[in-house]
Amino acid sequence: MVKEKLDDKQRLKDIFSKALELADPAKKIEKIKFDPPVGRLFFVAVGKGAGRLAKSFKKNYPGRADGFVVIPENEECYDLGFEVIKSTHPIPSMKGLDASLKILNAISRLGKDDLLIFCISGGASALLPLPPEGFTLEDEIQLNKILLSSGLSIKEMNLYRGMFSKIKGGKLALAAYPCPIINLVVSDIPGGDLSLVGSGPTFVPEMKRVITSGLDFGSNINKFFSENKKRLGRLGDQDAIVLKSECIGSSAILLDSVRDYIEKKYEFNLLLLSSDLEGDAASLANFHASILKEIKQFDRPIKKPAIIVSGGEAHVKLPKRHGRGGRNSHFALALAKEIDGISGITALAADTDGIDGFEKNAGAIISGNTFEILKKRAPDKDFLEDFDSFSAHKIASSLFYSGATGINLNDIRIAIVR
Repeated sequence: MVKEKLDDKQRLKDIFSKALELADPAKKIEKIKFDPPVGRLFFVAVGKGAGRLAKSFKKNYPGRADGFVVIPENEECYDLGFEVIKSTHPIPSMKGLDASLKILNAISRLGKDDLLIFCISGGASALLPLPPEGFTLEDEIQLNKILLSSGLSIKEMNLYRGMFSKIKGGKLALAAYPCPIINLVVSDIPGGDLSLVGSGPTFVPEMKRVITSGLDFGSNINKFFSENKKRLGRLGDQDAIVLKSECIGSSAILLDSVRDYIEKKYEFNLLLLSSDLEGDAASLANFHASILKEIKQFDRPIKKPAIIVSGGEAHVKLPKRHGRGGRNSHFALALAKEIDGISGITALAADTDGIDGFEKNAGAIISGNTFEILKKRAPDKDFLEDFDSFSAHKIASSLFYSGATGINLNDIRIAIVR
């Protein structure tokens, strides 16, 4: 063990950055051997960090390859011989629509002797809009805005997105036939269902999908979902050739990296809760607080000093009028309220891609005195009630910035108890 003179906020930052480095899916691509096909190798990478993944593929692949890389506007990609398209996230735009059409047209021309390698990560749903026949880009934008404020899980949102598309939900796999496909997936979906990442353009669903939430998207879109519910079942009896689908990054892999790094460097008792915790952000904060307080007061289920870690994705259902902030900032603020006045607890909640919702912070780092600071500086404001967690953390100086990481493995929550 190495002892360093760090405070607990610095330790949390260190664990966050080093665990991401260890779990980096770009490093895994470099270790995969790809045999050149008889015909063309066509490579497509879409999502957050897609440029880094494409670079690793190009570094490793010995033959010629062409294709596309679609990334968010705030990311960069070196000239790798692929056409790079910058699209928008989390709200779709015409840039993404153009990218979808280019990819669909190119893939439709592939043959049985070619090979499509499709590398997908979180964010691809917004980056590749292509609404169904009879609908416009504005309809898909409307759909996404409602989904993002709905409080639904990413899995439920991607079921809607997969159906309301001419490219997602396995439809790109069907368009590629008879070209075989290899899927490389960086999963941001709790539970490990790779077919839902980016709404699964090149995955033929193996199980029946059911939409049950009954959101109101307006009469035209509502009618579409009502008429097409039965089509959300298996596409497996249709033509598509998926040779294999490999997970190169996930929340579970990230938690393994967290464990390995903490055990190597820090003298703490460690409790990994789960890599796929989902639910309302405030409710999850209450759950985490109950464990932290139990450790603090009774040294159970593990003894102090302790670190507890969880992954997955919190949800926030926004009212029509709301402030600023993402799900991790909201979780952290709710946790700060739950542990208000308790010394010896410091916690980080962050999105691993470095962007929490629409803001530029990754999340927040709070302690037992964060809420007290907030009450002194803004006594008349209820930031939780107003869903204004970004403003709250800005006032309390508890915002956490990592910058865009190019790695999207869901949320991570790490707490130290002394």
